[in-house]
Amino acid sequence: MRLFLSSCQWAMFILAGTVVAPLAIGQAYGMTPGEIADFVQRTFLVLGVVSLLQALWGHRLPIMEGPAALWWGVFLLFASLGPAMGLEQREVLPALAMGLLASGLIFIAAGALGWMDSIRRLFSPTVIGTYFLLLVAQMSGPFLNGIFMTRDDGATGTGIAISLGTLVLTLVLARSKIMLLRSYSVLIAILFGWILFVAAGIYHPIEGGAHTLLSFPEMMAWGWPQWNSGIILTSLIVTLLLFSNLIASLEAVEQVVQPKEEVNANRSGFLMGVSQLLSTAFSTIGFVPLSYTAGFILTTRIKDKLPFILGSLAVMMMSFFPFVTVLFASIPVSVGYASVFLSFANMLGMGIREVSRGGLGERQMFIVGVSLMCGTGTMFFPATFLSVLPPYISPLLSNGLLMGVLICMVMERLMQPERITATKEWSQ
Repeated sequence: MRLFLSSCQWAMFILAGTVVAPLAIGQAYGMTPGEIADFVQRTFLVLGVVSLLQALWGHRLPIMEGPAALWWGVFLLFASLGPAMGLEQREVLPALAMGLLASGLIFIAAGALGWMDSIRRLFSPTVIGTYFLLLVAQMSGPFLNGIFMTRDDGATGTGIAISLGTLVLTLVLARSKIMLLRSYSVLIAILFGWILFVAAGIYHPIEGGAHTLLSFPEMMAWGWPQWNSGIILTSLIVTLLLFSNLIASLEAVEQVVQPKEEVNANRSGFLMGVSQLLSTAFSTIGFVPLSYTAGFILTTRIKDKLPFILGSLAVMMMSFFPFVTVLFASIPVSVGYASVFLSFANMLGMGIREVSRGGLGERQMFIVGVSLMCGTGTMFFPATFLSVLPPYISPLLSNGLLMGVLICMVMERLMQPERITATKEWSQ
């Protein structure tokens, strides 16, 4: 019974963190409800397959795969820039598919040639800690906006109250002295909020996409990949930035789970390339292992890999049943945000712990301070400013998380480690 509940909780956690991206992208590209439902179906299939591949043959850790925020941003960026480039919105999608294809080939080469271990050595405790701190800073806005339904045209006071109630329930259960409630706090919170939305009459399931009982997700739904120089250049830059996402996720979950065998970054990088190729074939967004999975594991205290594997398998199987896909893709977004809020909040403590591991000397504090200031400040750039930048620069400047991490990495290379001097002066 515990295995069943743990697997269900993993499945719910994966679904709650996945459905928002295809819904937002589908709306940005003017897709019909049926097309969005098909988009969600394809997303679930690739997500489940990649999670299983990574857990069984890649990094072999229970790390949730999810839509990469970088790819998400690029998709939304070119939805608005497409007309200025002489492309219709639907013509942008095949060009983005070519970008995913190029990204996948780069990751496969890096993994096959053994470059991932060298890249991993660039991520010191100071860099990893800065990454976690910036991750919480960057995601706090979207989370609170999601819980308060600020961007939902159908937002109601009742819906906001239910979302806040779900958040409070999550926090209370996570600190419960009853281990059963603590371990399944995310699952209980999602079901609680979902049921209340239905009871209040404000639940709105996705329409369309459930005309057949069983179907295989369509391949090349956006057409064959097409070359566009601007999008290809942007995709190459995104690929370089995704290396930091991958390494940070491996480091975070490895520290929480503490596996017996050493994590193989090369296998993980190779399979991430396969993931991008699958996203190309099934016309969906690119995926990356998500570092906030470490926060989820800390919240639930379930470190076993088997429930994660079964949860990922369940998500993959859902993709073959359109009516099931539509059902779970209709989880109220605000409830999803509220239920996994603590998983992100836990990353703050991990960031502080990592920074302290690197030392709290003047050099470290200088590097962390400058990186956090630059990274957090970049998050406040207005959309009007970003829209006039070249498309191959805006993905970097629009992502304060990676901007701060890159600054931290460069400063660590340029600044020599401080020598242990004047110890007596500090002690007096």
